[in-house]
Amino acid sequence: MGSLYRRKKRDPQTGKLVETGPWWMKYYDQGKPYSNSTGKYEKREASMVLKKAEAKVLEGQREGPAMLRTRFEDLIDLLELDYQLKGRKTWTRRLQHIEHLKKSFGGMRVKSITSDRIQQFSTRRQREGVSNGTINRELECLHRMLVLGSRCTPPKCGPLPHFSKLREDNVREGFFEHDEFLALRGAAADHLKLAMTIAYYTGMRQGEIIGPKGLTWEQVNLQEGTIRLMAKHTKSNTARVIYMTGDFLLVMMKMKQVRDQDYPDCPYVCHLRGQYIKEMKHSWKTACERIGLVGKTFHDLRRTGVRNLVRAGVPETVAMKISGHKTRSVFDRYNITSEEDLKEAATRLNTYIQTKKVTVLVTPDTSPPKQGKDSKVEIFERFEETMEPASGIEPPTYGLRNRCSTTELRRLNA
Repeated sequence: MGSLYRRKKRDPQTGKLVETGPWWMKYYDQGKPYSNSTGKYEKREASMVLKKAEAKVLEGQREGPAMLRTRFEDLIDLLELDYQLKGRKTWTRRLQHIEHLKKSFGGMRVKSITSDRIQQFSTRRQREGVSNGTINRELECLHRMLVLGSRCTPPKCGPLPHFSKLREDNVREGFFEHDEFLALRGAAADHLKLAMTIAYYTGMRQGEIIGPKGLTWEQVNLQEGTIRLMAKHTKSNTARVIYMTGDFLLVMMKMKQVRDQDYPDCPYVCHLRGQYIKEMKHSWKTACERIGLVGKTFHDLRRTGVRNLVRAGVPETVAMKISGHKTRSVFDRYNITSEEDLKEAATRLNTYIQTKKVTVLVTPDTSPPKQGKDSKVEIFERFEETMEPASGIEPPTYGLRNRCSTTELRRLNA
């Protein structure tokens, strides 16, 4: 049973102890006393706060001092520490999400982050013209922060509020046909051509090809025709081996000769004047505009590479190993069906139906002879003679015991 009290302070004039400040409450959880300020100056309101605290104790959800003091910025530190411990590579992207979350939850105590405030955040972002997919990623960031806070000892967060996930219908479905790829590669800058070729034939991610952690010549073996990606250089932390053949291998050999001649000290496969390529947005956009493929992205080459592997008859499990996909759901998003695929499916269906068009003519001369009524009775009578009624408690039933073997039955029916 809890109690309410007010702290006392000695009056400097009279020297007597006088109750001042808000009402405090004292309650017990598993025999241990806890004292907290109710923040109320009216005893009736303080009594309601005490009842809520006791109810949460009964539910096993007592709000400790850590829950009352924790703010949104404290959870950012927890999230950053979690990313460092697990070695995740998307912290830069998370910082962008946190900047938008700060506008709504910055400086706020964690216990004040409710479902209503989360819905208000989603509504505000939608009014700003942000896609539902981006809003969901930002809410996932906030949800992860609250989960980490609830796992602390003592917990810094109470029960998590409800997160309403928005419907996403902005999944990209872009891909290249082979003639489009050849045209774009011909119109692209020299430092972009090799990166495009690698992405088109292997389905590798952009971060695995260019950048400070991009593909190096140490990972390429032209004699074996292989590219070996180490786990630390891949998004999924899984090592992969990719084989090169045909046009892909010829392009790699040619670029190796150019690199040995002009920039022998450059370790990167895709480089710009001996330095790794930081980004290719402007050169990519310029090349697309030259041939009228506005709106295409470099990631469309990865989708095309995955689709080509499946169309070539490569088993999907092997294609996932080459492209680096871990989950089947994401892989199916990359395996895009085009109008040409639908047209080819209709052609195959028509060919199959044409082979099944067989007309069977049945005439009285070719139809099997029918047996008369007498023959059926004769066969049944001969069959009945070979049966013996069952003996026992139950009534006699024909067909339970045979006097002769099946061979004898066939001889009698012949």
